Amino acid sequence: MTTNDELTRTFTEFDGDGDGRITADEFRQAMATRGEETSDKDLEQIFGKADHDEDGKIDLAEFTEAWDA
Repeated sequence: MTTNDELTRTFTEFDGDGDGRITADEFRQAMATRGEETSDKDLEQIFGKADHDEDGKIDLAEFTEAWDA
């Protein structure tokens, strides 16, 4: 499995409703499923860095760029 395949698979796991974008709620739920808590402050920092178009959601391109940063 390539890194891109792994990133796409992880993105898909986080994208709970399958619309191609991860919301803060979906991100929080995915992290909880992995046994990790995510605070509001954590989400603000993550989305502040990753959500380049500032639509409140992270798409695959933004997710990939943030992962590689």
